[in-house]
Amino acid sequence: MRIEYTLEKIDFLKYQLFAASKSERIIKSRKNSRIRVPMIYFILGLLLFALADLIFAIIFIGVGVAWYFLHPYFMKKRYVRHFEKYIDENYQNRFGKPITLDFNEEYIITTDYIGESRLKIKEIAEINEINNYVFLKFSSGESLIIPKDRIENMNELNNILTKIVYDLSINHNIDLDWQWK
Repeated sequence: MRIEYTLEKIDFLKYQLFAASKSERIIKSRKNSRIRVPMIYFILGLLLFALADLIFAIIFIGVGVAWYFLHPYFMKKRYVRHFEKYIDENYQNRFGKPITLDFNEEYIITTDYIGESRLKIKEIAEINEINNYVFLKFSSGESLIIPKDRIENMNELNNILTKIVYDLSINHNIDLDWQWK
């Protein structure tokens, strides 16, 4: 089977955000930064309260509470900006260029403007599917981004992916409601 499509900046961004949302390191870092700063403000507020400076105590506790509730919103935007800069720096030459994937029994042969590469199908570690994308993650850490809306024969691709999942006994994670949070 042959698939032809192009990738745009938004495709790389969606992949980076999806990968970040599944990374245990990033999840832990986001959780820690949401909790640590408010705890420091809360402790400082309690110390100020104990020293009888009620106004500053309320301000510090208020800042801690505000940080706790507003942090996810601002971190979400910060990660998006970070990944946009990263993509502009590292992938800008790949936007709008045609990509061809040829699936055969043993390999996925990818062809793009740089050249051609052969990826062993048995090295697929997992298949992740979200609303508009399929991400094939390989054991090397490399991934293929496949935008569903630009694939003409999506049913045939689904059949191939189902066969790969069955033959290799790998995870096919389907999260059609995934959103960057």
